Amino acid sequence: MPTTVPQLALALRNILVATDFSACSERALLHAIAAAHHCGSTLHFVHVVQPEIFSILPPEAYIGTPDALAMALKQANAEVDTLVIDVLQRTHCEDLKHRIWVQQGASVSDTLRAIIEREHIDLAVVGTHGRTGLRRLVLGSVAEGVFRYAPCPVLTVGPHSWRSDPQSVYLKHVLFPTDFSPDSARALPIAMAVATDFGATLTLLNIIERFDGEATHDRPRVVAALEQRMHDMVCAVGPVPPGTVFQVEFGEVADTVIEAVTRLGVDLVVFGLKAPDTYVDRLPWMNAYKIVCEVGCPVLSLRGPSLPGSE
Repeated sequence: MPTTVPQLALALRNILVATDFSACSERALLHAIAAAHHCGSTLHFVHVVQPEIFSILPPEAYIGTPDALAMALKQANAEVDTLVIDVLQRTHCEDLKHRIWVQQGASVSDTLRAIIEREHIDLAVVGTHGRTGLRRLVLGSVAEGVFRYAPCPVLTVGPHSWRSDPQSVYLKHVLFPTDFSPDSARALPIAMAVATDFGATLTLLNIIERFDGEATHDRPRVVAALEQRMHDMVCAVGPVPPGTVFQVEFGEVADTVIEAVTRLGVDLVVFGLKAPDTYVDRLPWMNAYKIVCEVGCPVLSLRGPSLPGSE
């Protein structure tokens, strides 16, 4: 017997957004405000001060002393307060419930994860510069750390994503790529709830990376079977949202999803992934993060539970 799509999927009581005053975090801020405004959530603005950044400054600045760190935290608090007041005024969301957290942390990702757990955050929003490959490995990525390891759903906003207007947010098309794995299926209720809430088209997409050329005549049968499997997947969660589409495509996963977002005019991608407990598990995340960095819309991701001691 199918279960009802959880209405709590969109009952986001606490939303966290990380800011470092960069252009990419500004874009993420607008999406976070839009989500909090739409759901009536409390929005937690977070900025992390890293003590090690002071080591690049000259000794005469008494770097590394408690006084220096206290001054940096005081200045950061003032800057975040100014930023929050400004962005809430510009978006006409002055009445939005919010809290501000400015904390010291050697690891930004670890500090954010601690706040997520402590404050019972239901959704984390982060912006990414869109760096992939060697450049990302050299520079590192706070967004990727949150994307991979946050215990709650994560909305990642890339540099090519559309800019959100919190007063008129409206999603017309939600894309749900799936490989039929249990961890992919865990995110389906969220995609269905978002599509239902906004009256949006929901497209389920299964991608076949390898297909025997000699079996081309079998394609219609294979496609029909996979479309039926996606239909059954939705029915196992609840009533099929009006306008739901089931689609099968052939090609490399990341490139096919990115192309589909442009071609279909998708406003939001939703997917679930297995927690990266081993190196092999991390490989699908390379595809996922490429999508996040290059796609033209925000990506809402949900990771599966980790094995004990794997993080």
